[in-house]
Amino acid sequence: MGFLKDLATLTRQGHEMQSRMDVGAQLAQAQASMEQASRMMAATTPSAPEPHLEAQRLRTTATVLDARQLPMMFGMNALVELDLHVLMPGGVPLPVTRTEQLAPLHLARALPGSTLDVSIVPGRPDTVRVEWA
Repeated sequence: MGFLKDLATLTRQGHEMQSRMDVGAQLAQAQASMEQASRMMAATTPSAPEPHLEAQRLRTTATVLDARQLPMMFGMNALVELDLHVLMPGGVPLPVTRTEQLAPLHLARALPGSTLDVSIVPGRPDTVRVEWA
């Protein structure tokens, strides 16, 4: 008798919860989450290399000023926003913020104060690429 009473109670509670559910708000929240994920994915996906820019690319180093893990994962990779000071030829530091997908193997390399190998097209801060390999 106790099983049927519990089943009836659970059924009643389920119907009450369903009547209070706002499906439209849940769909809007899901849509916003998908748009945020798409923006993050676009930010971490490298653009197609342009041959005339790749020929001008210089290798240099960057110092990690800050690293913030974003609340999103792609597979096993963490999404991390890096604040970098890229040392340009001639000694001028260029502040750059990059969003990177980091494998667990590379997380320790992105600690504040560490130095990373990067490449950049001079005069184009949007072309900074961290050379993880």
